[in-house]
Amino acid sequence: MIKFINTKPQNEMKFYCLFIFLFIIFPVFAQVVTAPAKISATDLDYRKDGNNYLLVIKRGQPLIASLTAFMESEKLPGASISGIGAVQHVEIGYYDLDEKKYKYKRFEPSMEVLSLSGNIGYFENKPIVHAHIALAGSDFNVHGGHVKEAEVSLILEIFITPTTRPITREWNKDLPELRTMTTVRE
Repeated sequence: MIKFINTKPQNEMKFYCLFIFLFIIFPVFAQVVTAPAKISATDLDYRKDGNNYLLVIKRGQPLIASLTAFMESEKLPGASISGIGAVQHVEIGYYDLDEKKYKYKRFEPSMEVLSLSGNIGYFENKPIVHAHIALAGSDFNVHGGHVKEAEVSLILEIFITPTTRPITREWNKDLPELRTMTTVRE
């Protein structure tokens, strides 16, 4: 005698388990894994040279978080930055004027930093980095844009020039997602 087993409940259970993993557990795990690293001034390697600084960010350290920690430590009114080195897991973007929002693209492999430039100021009394980057990969193609975050893959050398006046930013009411620079007048 042949007995047919009802496999529908087992298939439904597999579906529910897969659903729970893909839409509940995995996103939470991914956020934990990809959350920006917290870095403190004791993790930084920098020295003062006259009025300027040289910050060396080492392999595995996050770019933006390192610059933020530097500013929190040194309490500069503002700064301009310029750097070279290599990064990976970098997210760069551009501001789409039609959609009024940033569009980002992520590059995973290690890439040469041909140029890193920008400034560091304050938004709501917290340091905020506004940096642009030009990158070259193993195919020698160049990619560039506004830096959201990057992890140093080899080393990153950044020259920091403090400003004498504070750099502050505020939300731009006409262009959402943008924090534009304001000037401080004496």
